Amino acid sequence: MKIIDHKLQPGWHKPSPNHGGPLDGPTLLVMHYTVSGAGAKGVADYFASPAANASAHIVVGRDGDIRQVVPFNVKAWHAGKSVWRGRSNCNDYSIGIEIDNWGRLMRTADGQVRSATGKIVDPGQAVELTHRNESKPALWEVYGETQMKALVEVTRLILAAYPTITEIVGHDDIAPLRKSDPGPAFPMGRFTSLVGGRGDASVLTRKVIASRLNARGGPGLEFDKLGVFVSGSVVEVVYDSPGPWAQVRGVIEGGGEVVAWVSDQFLA
Repeated sequence: MKIIDHKLQPGWHKPSPNHGGPLDGPTLLVMHYTVSGAGAKGVADYFASPAANASAHIVVGRDGDIRQVVPFNVKAWHAGKSVWRGRSNCNDYSIGIEIDNWGRLMRTADGQVRSATGKIVDPGQAVELTHRNESKPALWEVYGETQMKALVEVTRLILAAYPTITEIVGHDDIAPLRKSDPGPAFPMGRFTSLVGGRGDASVLTRKVIASRLNARGGPGLEFDKLGVFVSGSVVEVVYDSPGPWAQVRGVIEGGGEVVAWVSDQFLA
């Protein structure tokens, strides 16, 4: 992947009509979630419509697909009313990245986990966390490894091409009273460390230190038990949340690989 004439190759989708004037010397990279299940192409097509009245420079799908609709030297309409370090209208000095993710989820009366649009979401893809700008916990969709690897790759490329960018922030940093994206499930610390070269995007593994560790279908005791990891089992970490639960992939007692949630305190 390369940036040629301010466009990703491959990755350039088609131009969005929703943009401003020239963007010279951007200093900020802003992370968003889409509140969507449409994939990178679906979101890019939406931004390519005048009716959207919004855009970001690029969209990163859950499957790692990357689409760009606004050249990096043109202002996209992604930040809205915003302020960072006393400077308003962040669209004037930032590049915006949309990550395809439902964001905030809800558990409905029928016991299902659903998106804001009512779409049923796999409970194994939800984690209960409290947003730093809020006081109560909520369910949020996790960000998968395939998506994160693609996001790290394209971010490194952008930073190399536009060295004037000195900070990476969330939409909830520049508009904290009205926006919550990319949300508490986005591993900002790990992401910025990987982008900065402090580590790599290789698989993270941990060892089970409990004699028997229940593997559950979601991050909580109320979720069904999918099996048991025995002491000494090595599991691949799919999502290491800041809360008491981690999502892992491994072989359970009796054979068979599962992706499940386990209590973080029993992993070394």
